[in-house]
Amino acid sequence: MGKKRVTLRDVAQAAGVSRTTASNVIAETGRVSDETRERVRAVMAELGYVYHQAAGSLRRQSSRSVGVVVTNIHRPHYGEMLVGLESTFTDAGYTLLMVSTMDRVDRQRRALETLREHDVAGVAIIPATGSDAGLIDELRAWGVPSAFVSRHVLGAEHPYIGVDNARGAYLAARHLLDHGCRRIAYIGSVDGVSSRVERIEGARRAIADSGLDVAFAEVEGEPTAEGGQVAALRLLAEDELPDGVICHGDLVALGFGRALQDAGLDGRVRVIGYDGLGQTAFWAPALTTVDQHAGELGAQAARALIEAIERGGPVASHLLEPRLIVRESCGAHPVSGS
Repeated sequence: MGKKRVTLRDVAQAAGVSRTTASNVIAETGRVSDETRERVRAVMAELGYVYHQAAGSLRRQSSRSVGVVVTNIHRPHYGEMLVGLESTFTDAGYTLLMVSTMDRVDRQRRALETLREHDVAGVAIIPATGSDAGLIDELRAWGVPSAFVSRHVLGAEHPYIGVDNARGAYLAARHLLDHGCRRIAYIGSVDGVSSRVERIEGARRAIADSGLDVAFAEVEGEPTAEGGQVAALRLLAEDELPDGVICHGDLVALGFGRALQDAGLDGRVRVIGYDGLGQTAFWAPALTTVDQHAGELGAQAARALIEAIERGGPVASHLLEPRLIVRESCGAHPVSGS
């Protein structure tokens, strides 16, 4: 009876490290301490593990599956984006493997290990809050085409397909200013999330360009309807209600507006959402929102990854142009503009 083949999992378990770390040592990639590297190599020698580099490369090249890592599948914006990703990959003959991290770095690490075990040909990832340059090191060490989608790791260089967040918030803030708002707040998400940081920068730039005396506040919170409601109630309790708000997402705007309605202040604040969800046209009042073209964003990310997988080279970064859809929630007649 032949001897059982030693696997990467066997090496990782015996050395007391993750499979990603063991793989980085074996392939001589990534950041690994000298002590860990020596321990893994000693286990490899003891178990008789042999790494076939050519075979590993061939598996990746012939794979017809791609990985997608999302932070939260319950957000409608990501759902629309996934439709664009899935349909484009499917049309090109690829199978989509999706993993949700619930916006946790530890789950993100496990998700990437799972996709690596499945030998996916490439990966699109919405990085979890708190991700740093170590994530980029891990993706580069992996050696398959990869790109951030919708948001990215601030201050780090890696292929990114998204929407021009600063431009979108600039359009929103300028619209509020044109309608007389002088106390503006950005509502939702937390500091360090790239989309929030860039949108706040864009809003502040619009205010600076206006030359007007405008108070601007940043209110953190969950990017959900409940988070928007909590933010509005807090501002009401502190007697600091602004006259115009840009919400981190359309659902945040829904919760914020509901809190105002419940307080008998419907129409007192001009509200702008950020997503462009189709259903927002049917809300009462219909929501003014920044359209992120979620479906096209997903399709563009898929096309960029397919190009890199099939022709080689890095994934091409791309920024889509946002569009401000003006409706009733900011006190204007429904029109579209940019």
